[in-house]
Amino acid sequence: MKKFLSLVIVFIVAITFFSVAHAMDYQLEQVVVISRHNLRNSLKAGDDRGLLTLRGGEMETLMGQYFEARLRAQGLFPKNAQPSVGEIRFYANSYQRTIATAKYFSAGAFPIANIPIEYHRALGQKDRVFLPPTDPAFRKMLTAEADWKKTFDSARKEFSTVERLTGEKLNPADINLMKIRDEAVEWKAEGSAIKIGLAADALLMDYYDGKVSYSDAEMRDVAKISSFTINANFDHPLCAKVFASPMLAVISDELNTPGRKFSFLCGHDSNLSNVLTAISVEEYTLPGTFEWRVPIASKLVIQKLRGSDGNEYARLSFVYPSSAQIVNREMLNLDNPPMIVQLRLRGLQTVDADATYKLSDVLQRLSDAQIVDGRRVA
Repeated sequence: MKKFLSLVIVFIVAITFFSVAHAMDYQLEQVVVISRHNLRNSLKAGDDRGLLTLRGGEMETLMGQYFEARLRAQGLFPKNAQPSVGEIRFYANSYQRTIATAKYFSAGAFPIANIPIEYHRALGQKDRVFLPPTDPAFRKMLTAEADWKKTFDSARKEFSTVERLTGEKLNPADINLMKIRDEAVEWKAEGSAIKIGLAADALLMDYYDGKVSYSDAEMRDVAKISSFTINANFDHPLCAKVFASPMLAVISDELNTPGRKFSFLCGHDSNLSNVLTAISVEEYTLPGTFEWRVPIASKLVIQKLRGSDGNEYARLSFVYPSSAQIVNREMLNLDNPPMIVQLRLRGLQTVDADATYKLSDVLQRLSDAQIVDGRRVA
């Protein structure tokens, strides 16, 4: 019965992504994907730390093949598409895992097109769109306003699980040392907090790679601690808006670029958590995964649609592989799709029951959410 219900859930969420049956007819005109990289080595793996793994490349290729099937079914591209200049854009942060994720996705989605992957810095250097700096005074203010004790108290059980499984011990006093990095707008743990976070990260990556096996409940706890600082972004909307502003500007530009049909922006869990928080996405649940809010390889998908009334509309969904699909190395296709969850924007009026919005309203939300050093972007 449980398996049957899971299949029903997959079916229900799958039809919200590039669905075709609505009160008004819609034609898909453009898709913008903001993606987290796929499976990587643990951040404790020495010289290979953080690099995309072979399984990560394999899973991202499968994800690309799934998108190819969906895009083709909706008439956006033909089979074996070779898009013309300007129709597509693949842009990644200048890390191996993000560039490689974009490359593998492009191989699955556009297998004979040899898509170039755009990145703006030397390999291993932070791109400010993905990891922006900020004013020191504002950084100090953000750090002072963050309530890390509250965040820690909400995760005591999960920390205890990771302590038991890894042998690392958290000194609660270290939670108060959390701060924003000097070189980029992202939270940084200190002392025992960073050690236990890295231990949880290593355990999660090993689980996905089939090297260890624990209960579902244990893995949910591990996953929450592995992304402890990232998940905290959801509790700090002002921080999220500052962190997300450069990415929000790029998303807006993509949606306004004439002739653009498909954009793939590949970054990190921090990019997704910040964008989702900044644009005030309503609370959502993610079936089929141990991870909380921004699973590995997850994607925010924005569809630009043309209604039969001639107006432009938009829908947002969240696409990600289930934990079982990763561990079992399952094919992703129309018969076995990734998990797909419809997203709604808090306080924004929809035009139908499928969470369809006026494109102009979504673009205004993207603009309103942009803040630089405490000042709203004009």
